[in-house]
Amino acid sequence: MEISALAAARPTTASSTALSQLTGNLDSFLTLLTTQLKNQDPLDPLDTEKFTSQLVQFASVEQTIKTNKHLETLIGLQAAADRDGALAMIGKTIVIDSDKAAQTGSGAGWTYNLPNGARSVSLVVVNDKGQPVAQFAGDAAVGAHKLDWDGKLATGGAAPSGVYQLLVQAKDANGASAPYTIQTSAYVSGVTFDAAGPQLETPIGAIALSGVKRVIGG
Repeated sequence: MEISALAAARPTTASSTALSQLTGNLDSFLTLLTTQLKNQDPLDPLDTEKFTSQLVQFASVEQTIKTNKHLETLIGLQAAADRDGALAMIGKTIVIDSDKAAQTGSGAGWTYNLPNGARSVSLVVVNDKGQPVAQFAGDAAVGAHKLDWDGKLATGGAAPSGVYQLLVQAKDANGASAPYTIQTSAYVSGVTFDAAGPQLETPIGAIALSGVKRVIGG
């Protein structure tokens, strides 16, 4: 299990800093205003309109900063929920949209879906160099179909461990490409955290939490 880049302490937000600075400036302004009002010349009183205008501006800026602070709090809560959700994925197997799967000695599997069906379907497994290692005739009926590759090469030997890609060649009645989607499953061994959010570590690479379609257990 691996957990990387966890923050040890929550940093001070920009809104908190701005609000603190504004409070200090407002306190100084009110102190200055009070002093000037106490010492003003009764025959030449201060122009309070300018002070009133500045007070209104202070109030407006303060409200904006507080609104931003509330938004930062909501974003922080969502980030915490995402973090907890990602950590809960460790040790589980997830289903994602991907044409890549890991072969670790016992083969690999994919599920391809044909929303409209097809006239013919050919399935080709290629290695990380794009070289075909196995080929199968696929099911052309409408719906989802599973390919369980046993990890054997077309030549009869065992394929080395690694990440393999499934290429689906689906043709409709007119010989044009038929639409399809591919999903695979992957084991989550750890989580990393970066500016983009939690990333689930799997044998086929990092997967964003939003990319998880289904959890099928540990």
